[in-house]
This record gives sequence, structure tokens and C-alpha cells, in this order.
Amino acid sequence: MIIYRYLSRQLLVTTLAVTGVLVLILMGGRFIKYLGGAADGVLTGALIFWVMLYKLPGFLELILPLGLFLGILLSYGRMYLENEMVVLEACGMSRGALVKHTLMPALCTALIVGFIANYVSPLCNTKAQTMLDEQKRKSALELLSPGQFHATRNAMTVTYIEDIDGKHKEMQNLFIVNYNQANPEKIEITRAKRGDYQIHEDTGARYLVMKEGYRFEGSAGMAKFNRTAFDVYQLKLDPPRPLEIEGQYTLMSDAQLVLEGSLAARAELQWRMALPVLVPIIAYLAVILSKVNPRQGRYMKLLPSIVLYLVYLSLLLAVKNKIAKGKMDPELSLWAVHIAFFLLAVFMHKWSEWRLRFLRTPKQELLAS
Repeated sequence: MIIYRYLSRQLLVTTLAVTGVLVLILMGGRFIKYLGGAADGVLTGALIFWVMLYKLPGFLELILPLGLFLGILLSYGRMYLENEMVVLEACGMSRGALVKHTLMPALCTALIVGFIANYVSPLCNTKAQTMLDEQKRKSALELLSPGQFHATRNAMTVTYIEDIDGKHKEMQNLFIVNYNQANPEKIEITRAKRGDYQIHEDTGARYLVMKEGYRFEGSAGMAKFNRTAFDVYQLKLDPPRPLEIEGQYTLMSDAQLVLEGSLAARAELQWRMALPVLVPIIAYLAVILSKVNPRQGRYMKLLPSIVLYLVYLSLLLAVKNKIAKGKMDPELSLWAVHIAFFLLAVFMHKWSEWRLRFLRTPKQELLAS
């Protein structure tokens, strides 16, 4: 138990550190993407935190196996480098015992990954997608931040709001410039002291209602503009786009995937079942891959091991896509990949023993007998 606690502590600390770094890297890239969307007026700044939080389980179901794999390589590699493994072997701990001690944390990680992949991730993905789709349904004018100029993606509309009244949610000092898409030289400029949004009770149409302002119409480079004063001016906003959640299998629960029954749904269900199985197999592989010669250095096998892991994960993803397209058996194909890498792990563990047996000379066999 002392050895098991020591190995588990070393493995846990390293795995958590590696997982934390990977989460920061991947979530940082996604954060930059969403931040760009907020700058373009596609998302509100307050929504980014919640979307990132709901997207986190989807990252963890892939990061946790890799974090465990790298944790075993780094922690056991350090122990081989500092001759701690030599001491443990001298005290009677075999490689089989090391595998057993490693598989206990690996099985716990597999249960966590399975829970995330089959329950937490679909639920959080649904919430995140719903929030993103709700933002897509809103007009760009509804996502404006005070004190900033906002331009649409086609740069045909530029909008500025000086401030928003926190009590009445009313916009102060609006400035909107519209370029005519058919004739870009034609410009419409609207200024208003106040404005807010209203929804028509019968039709559900949305309007931007501007009050106490002026509207200018003219052409660029021309001194003559038509000026119109108004007390109330209503601008009809684009109708909301329908939510696009149907058919996105990553948002469905396991029960919904079973009822769906399509090839894509079965591929997604098999993928969720494959992720927990991945964990103990890569842990079994990592035990033998972590063995390094002290003269070779701690990171000698790190890059080949990462390549092997990426090949494993890439094969699973490729087979999943083939299943969704009906080109491979939906029940057995992913399991064939698992079996192949499990046999590879067995071969790597037994190779040194088989090599000594096959290379034993007749004289050595006579002495052994």
C-alpha cells in the first residue's frame, strides 16, 4: 500500500499538471475565437464566460486520457531516470505489479471520462449551443456595447452607442450609418438621443425605436443631403433565424441516440463508449513506453509515444466517420482498433521476454537446464 500510494501520488500530481496546461492551451485558443466574435458583434462579452464553461467538458473528455498518458510517461520516466524503479524492482515489485498499480488510477479516470462523455458533455453542449443560437437569432444591433463602433461583416452598417441607461435599458445617443448595397456611394445616417427595442405583440416582429433625432440621406462626395427630423423612428430588424439543434448528434443524450437509430447516431454512441475504453489501454501502453535508460534522458521516448497516441486517436476518429457514412460496421469497427492497440501493448510488454527466449543459445539452454 505504501508503494501504491507513492506511485498514485506521483501519477496524480503529474497528470493534473499536464491536464491543466493542455486545458489552458486549448481553451485559450477557443477564447480568442469567441473574443473575435464579440469584437465583431456576434457575441456579447458577458456570454463568453458561460459558453467557455459549458464547452469545458467536451475538452476534458479528450484531454484527460492524454493527460494521464503523459503523466505516466513523465512520472515513471523520472523514476527510471533517478533509479527509483531499479530500487522498487530490487525490492520485488515486478512489471506486472506496476501495471496493476497503474490500472487503478486509469480505471478511475476511465469512469470519469465515461461519465463526462455520456452525460455531462451532451448536456453542456446543448446549453452552449442554445446560447450561441440565441445570439445568432438576435440582430447585430442587439449586441452592441456602449462606447464602441461596431461594423457588420459586410461593412455596410456602422453603429455607435454612447451609453446604455442601466435602470431603463435605454440606449443614449445612437449613431447609425448605412451604405446601400446596390449603390455603395449612397449613405443613410441616423442620429437619435434615445432608443430601445420593442417586439410587436401580434406578429412578433422586432423594431429598434429611436426617439428625438435626425435622418440624413445623400451620396458620398456630394454636399447636398436630405435632412429629416423625427420624434419617433422605427427600424424593423431582421427576423430571427431558427435554432439549428436538430440533427446535431453531439447534443443528444444516449437514449436519444438509441431512438434515432441512424448511422451517424450509432457512430456517436459508439464513440462515447470508446473513450473510456481508450484510457486503460493507453495506460497499459504508457507503462512500457515510460521505461528509459538513464543515459538516454527523460524525454527520449516522449515524442514517439505522443505520435503513437495520436495515431490511436486518429484511427478512432477516422473509423467513427466511416461508420457515420455507412462504410464500416457500426458495432465492431471501433472495437477492432482497441483490440489492435491492446495486442500491441501486450507485444511490447512481452517483447523483452520473448527476445531473450528466442536469442538463447544452445549453451545457455544447457546451463539453464
